[in-house]
Amino acid sequence: MSGQHNRDRVRTTLLLAGFVTLSTVRPALAQSTQGGASSSRATLTGDWGGLRTRLKDRGITFNAHYASEGAAIISGGPYRTGRYTHQFDLETLFDLDKLAGIPDAHVQFTLTDRFGRSLTNDVLHNQFSVQELYGAGQNFRLAELNYQQDFADHRIQIELGWSPLGDHLARLPDFCKFQNGVICGHANAMTTNSGAHNFPTAQWGARITAYPVPHFYVTSGVFQVNPDAGDKDKGFDLGFDSTGVFVPVEFGWETGRGEDGLPGDYKVGAYYNSSDTPDVYEDVNGMPAAFTGASFLEHNGRYGAYAIASQTIYKPDPDSPHGLRLGVMAGGGDRATSRYSWFWLAGGVWQGTFAGRDKDYIAFMAGYARTNPRLTRYQRERDSIAPGSVGIQTYESVVEVDYGAVVAPWLTFRPNLQYILRPGGTGAMRNALVLGLYTQVTF
Repeated sequence: MSGQHNRDRVRTTLLLAGFVTLSTVRPALAQSTQGGASSSRATLTGDWGGLRTRLKDRGITFNAHYASEGAAIISGGPYRTGRYTHQFDLETLFDLDKLAGIPDAHVQFTLTDRFGRSLTNDVLHNQFSVQELYGAGQNFRLAELNYQQDFADHRIQIELGWSPLGDHLARLPDFCKFQNGVICGHANAMTTNSGAHNFPTAQWGARITAYPVPHFYVTSGVFQVNPDAGDKDKGFDLGFDSTGVFVPVEFGWETGRGEDGLPGDYKVGAYYNSSDTPDVYEDVNGMPAAFTGASFLEHNGRYGAYAIASQTIYKPDPDSPHGLRLGVMAGGGDRATSRYSWFWLAGGVWQGTFAGRDKDYIAFMAGYARTNPRLTRYQRERDSIAPGSVGIQTYESVVEVDYGAVVAPWLTFRPNLQYILRPGGTGAMRNALVLGLYTQVTF
């Protein structure tokens, strides 16, 4: 193992050790403050002898998590093997109303540390990572540093600073209950098409959300486009180097928020990235690049659009923790530059699985992404003059089922199965069945 990997492992271990130590210091105080054993506490480390509550009352809230993902091929693919990766995050929220008398204002500060190996990168080479925690900043980095404030009785919200764009746009939160990276924040296909970033990779920007009438909103913003933001060596590089600006707009409708309603969320959105982006087929002279070998034609920007629907369709009664929520997302990119011409995802979450397991859930999902036919055509033509030099991609699909077992309020285990169809989109590798395990500890 390299010296850098050793330093990364030591750094993560020290960070974890510091928080675990908090759970063992003055255990009697922590237990009495929470009013029970560690299995009933909201967090592993408890209330720190009352310090955590006192800090929150004064305007400072700490949140921290450790999450890990193991994944192993149990059928198909090239051979049987597995990989493991993890993430540690520490968030501090400053309530500026309590600290400085600024109403409805907060500052968010988040650090993350990722370490481990990827089954997708090392073995499967599929397009949608079977470990969502891998990549997007596989290092120690500043993930969030921003100012947030609400106005007009929370009908207008602004955010300024260093933030992952996917925190507030094109989100389908229930689809973060999966281990595959096909979606959490933006859908992976949309992220690839657009050049935007998701947590923990951030970019400078500003966002505004307005509710002109109750339950209907419009949100937009302007964000820096930094293609190097996810670089492993730039976790704390907050420079303003940019290739352009990213401008999204989203309209949303929040339904069923009444006393007897079933909540739903419906969204449509679009984006424009002003960065110069290469064509996927034509060269600078408008000829097939596969044959000429010339540089690809550069376009002044790229764009795309999406639609999202998420609806609770069943609850035994309004106050019941049980229920079924379904969701779907679809979108596409522009014909000239996008890797995926269109994609869709669909699935749902059943909350409350067995008697006495109200917080456990079963999550199921299917996703599909169609390679841009112009890119496929380029690959076919390139392969015709240099056989085997490039894979010919058409589509990739994934199906996943998870069981979320909430062992304690601060501890969740989520075993899962993923079935990857056409890994890499070429059909050259056998479909793969992957067994996974996600674990999260809330400190």
